[in-house]
Formats: sequence, C-alpha cells, structure tokens
Amino acid sequence: MAVGAFDWGLVMSSKNERAARARADAQAEAKAQLKAKERRTTAIIIAVSVLVIAVFGSVVFFIVDSSKTPGLADVQWPAGADSTGGILVGSADAAVRTDVYLDFMCPYCGHFEQINGPVLEEMSDAGSISVYYHPLSFLDRYSSGTKFSTRSANAAAVVADQSPEHFTAFFEAMFANQPQENSTGLTDEQIASIAVGAGVPQGVADTFKNGEFTDWVLAATQQASIDGVSGTPSLMIDRQLVQQSDVPYMNEGVLGTYLDSLLGS
Repeated sequence: MAVGAFDWGLVMSSKNERAARARADAQAEAKAQLKAKERRTTAIIIAVSVLVIAVFGSVVFFIVDSSKTPGLADVQWPAGADSTGGILVGSADAAVRTDVYLDFMCPYCGHFEQINGPVLEEMSDAGSISVYYHPLSFLDRYSSGTKFSTRSANAAAVVADQSPEHFTAFFEAMFANQPQENSTGLTDEQIASIAVGAGVPQGVADTFKNGEFTDWVLAATQQASIDGVSGTPSLMIDRQLVQQSDVPYMNEGVLGTYLDSLLGS
C-alpha cells in the first residue's frame, strides 16, 4: 500500500468493533434494567401479599369477634332503650327522631356535645324532637387496655335504667371530665364520682363496677356498625345517616337550624 493511502478495511474493522461493543453494552444495560424491574416487581408482590394477609387477618378478627358478641335480642336492655341500641331522652312521639352515636373517649364527640347538647336538650324538652343517645365502645383500643369506652357506656346505661332523670346531666358531666385518647381513661370510682356530682344516687353509682349492661354495650355497638355507623360522632335523622358534607353539624348552630327547617319553624 502506498504511503499515505487510506486503509478502508482498517476503518471498517474499527467501526465493527465499536458497534459490537455498543451492542454488548446495550444488552448488558437491558439485562440490568430487566433484573432491577424483576426485583421491584417481586418486592411489590411481597408487600401486597403482606398487606392482603394483614387485611384478611383484620377481617377474620372482626368476624370472629362479632360472632362472640350477642345480639340485642339476647341481652338485657336498660330502661328507655330500643331495638337500635339507643336510649330515649324525651318523648318517642315527637315529629323528628334524632339518633346520636357517641363514645366517651372520642374528643370530637366532646366537641359535638358542647355545641349541640344544649340545643338537643332544649328541643327534646319542648317535645319537638325525640333524641336517642347511643353510647358506644368503638374506642376501647385507645384506653391502654382499661376498656374505658365500654365501662363508661355501661355506666350511662345504668344511669338510664336506675336514675333516668339524671341521664342527660351525667352525659354532660362525662364529657366535661373527658380523658384524653391513649390514656387509661377514668376508673370506675372516678366515673361514679362524676355521676354522683350530676345527681345520681351513690347507691346507683356504686354498681357501675358490676358491668350489668356490658353485654348490652357490646351488642349496641355491633348494631351501630350493622346500621352503617363507622365512627363517632355520627348522627341520624329519622334513621337516616346525616353526612357532614350535607349538614356540617360540627359547626355551632348548624344542627339546630337544620332541625328547625325539618319542623317547619
């Protein structure tokens, strides 16, 4: 080959080598990406499987737990209670029925009682509405194992049964002395002291610790779930759940105005 002549064979060989290396690099990158994708997919499958198992376990627990809970028809009711698990305050013949679902451990329930309790009491006393209070045990898990929600709801049922004229005052006093979530709540003796301060006879308050209506509390809480109540506070008007998006009853004055509109006031 003459000096200075261009060697096309050498050039083509170099290009072929570079192309081969590029293909090899691309294949290696593709394999690496595929393996990474497979690892991510495997991780997602494992995570979803764990979640499904956890959810299934919760569902099974709920079903098993519910199966151990007697129905309302199988337990002793406090005076004034009905088949929904509510305790009547006022006349059952009023034009509008209002059901209030509360848990004594629930801070939002305390706010509900503060802004709406006086209105409901006034309208109930006037015979305009009938009010059914449902003391529930949804939040037992937030009382450090003391089952405060169940115990306090049992106390409310005892008051309704043995000292009904003091039921509303006891309800108000319990929320005025409401313990914080994730605390141990109040002892039976403290609940009894609050009851006595609200006018409940000492002899009645002393029976709270016997848990006379514990089965009723559990059955009423289960009935609330069956009826579509998933949290507290919840409100029904004429047995229909009222949504906050429709009637923002956690805002002061809204519930009273809404009930007045139903009554044509």
